[in-house]
Amino acid sequence: MSYSRNFGMRSFENVIRDGRFRVPASGTPLKIGSPVVVDATNAGFMKQSPATAVKSPSAGVLVFEHIQYKGVDTNLTTAYDAPYNDVPLGQYAQIVHGPGVKVWFKNTVDKTLYDGRTQAGVTLVDMTDLEVGDFLVPKAGGQWVTSTDGATDGWLQIEQYNPTTGLIEARFTF
Repeated sequence: MSYSRNFGMRSFENVIRDGRFRVPASGTPLKIGSPVVVDATNAGFMKQSPATAVKSPSAGVLVFEHIQYKGVDTNLTTAYDAPYNDVPLGQYAQIVHGPGVKVWFKNTVDKTLYDGRTQAGVTLVDMTDLEVGDFLVPKAGGQWVTSTDGATDGWLQIEQYNPTTGLIEARFTF
């Protein structure tokens, strides 16, 4: 199942959806598929995961389902036109993790849409020295990066990687 052109889920076994938390109401919108944590200083909110975040029940990947009611969603503006990559500011979203849950990431480049607008490319995973079997951890700025500590701190383990297409499939370790 795809949630954006950069992120989706392949397997939902043992999925843990940690309720719904609001994303920040101002600033840069969070990317669907980025690492997030519950914001301990702002009740009811989540925030982008810092690079130092450890795997815990209050951490995971950001999932948001853009659903339009009767064809109109007043929360969406032209900045959030399909295909959706960001969570609209101030909206509720989910934090998802769970041992065995399989997700996919795909870094993309700028894309010109049929009406002439350009959709900016998104890089969710730093693919420097990436290999099957590596572990991913949060990187500053809402990205994922290869762990230097392996299984000890790794949030996800890479099962498949295609450097030509940029498609990465990984499973959660917690």
